[in-house]
Amino acid sequence: MNKSNLWMVVGALLPLTATASYAAPSSIGPTGLLNVPTTDTVPAGRFEAMLAYDRLNVGDTKISVAPIVNLEGGFGRGEIGVSYFNVRGNTSVKAFNAKYLLAPESAKSPAIAAGVIYLNGNTSETDLYLVTSYRFGKSDNVRATGGLLYQRPNSTSTNHFTGMVGIEFGNPQKTSFGIDYIADDVAAGSLLGAVVRQRITPDIAAQIGIGNHSRLFAGVTVEFGAK
Repeated sequence: MNKSNLWMVVGALLPLTATASYAAPSSIGPTGLLNVPTTDTVPAGRFEAMLAYDRLNVGDTKISVAPIVNLEGGFGRGEIGVSYFNVRGNTSVKAFNAKYLLAPESAKSPAIAAGVIYLNGNTSETDLYLVTSYRFGKSDNVRATGGLLYQRPNSTSTNHFTGMVGIEFGNPQKTSFGIDYIADDVAAGSLLGAVVRQRITPDIAAQIGIGNHSRLFAGVTVEFGAK
């Protein structure tokens, strides 16, 4: 795998917490599950800083990314963030993301959010997504997410569309478990992941994720700023 394709795989690990006050970053930055962004956003006036490690195999290539440094900030009904990925033995990738909640969830309708991710490494890539999330269950402790993802590596004329889904169980104020799936990522093919999050204090959470391609992800998130 050449260098330009290698960093694209890192960028492909997109985004995925039942209340916005306890949203957590995905492996690529935007709040969500392991790969799939949800409709969550960081609360207005708050910030989330994440330090993480990610490892996976694509074909015969083992990719190890450490550290991943991410900072997300909340404003109104949206969030913006910046990320840095150090791909060991290869290159570094810088990313910018933004998400906006188009419609909040109600008793009869799901939440809807749209977002953008721009990645810049050896080459660059622009990703756009639209997601919807809905909470259900006796205690509203289950939430399903589905959406569409558009990916365009800027070094080619490829316009790539795919679907993504996810489901999360539990209480994000304590412990939650999520599973997500991207049907056909432009660089990595199908992405299936599972993530467990444990809140250590009201402002600190740990997460660990696994997935296909021998995926292993681990991170710690610290939230700070105005309450």
